[in-house]
Amino acid sequence: MTLNNYSASEFRNNGYSCNVCSESITNPLCPFCLAEEIKAWLTLYPHLKEELSSSLNAYLVKINNSLTSYGVICIKCHKDRASVCPYCFTEFVFKKLVEINTSQIVLREFFEFFNFNLKHKGYTEFAEEIGLSK
Repeated sequence: MTLNNYSASEFRNNGYSCNVCSESITNPLCPFCLAEEIKAWLTLYPHLKEELSSSLNAYLVKINNSLTSYGVICIKCHKDRASVCPYCFTEFVFKKLVEINTSQIVLREFFEFFNFNLKHKGYTEFAEEIGLSK
């Protein structure tokens, strides 16, 4: 289901596509709200939170500075800043976690909580390669 019952083609035709992958944003949770959720989860892993926070903040600043047009209204904060889809944002975070040699247990937990790879392509295949998926 999409926001305001728009179809995927209406999202694409009206410019409601991800600034990273150009796919329609049909799950309008902005990266700023998603980052809050990820940071809340990271309170369980303080050293990871410290390592990852600067990358997350830099990514969010980059997103904010590159907004040429606003995105879909976020279902959490109700601001029109869902310009990057949850898939692209969580893929960025997942790859950062892998890059900083996060344990398999923590990666699996992140994958379970924040997997927006609904078509099971992209980083799901990568997760399978490193032994995280079923």
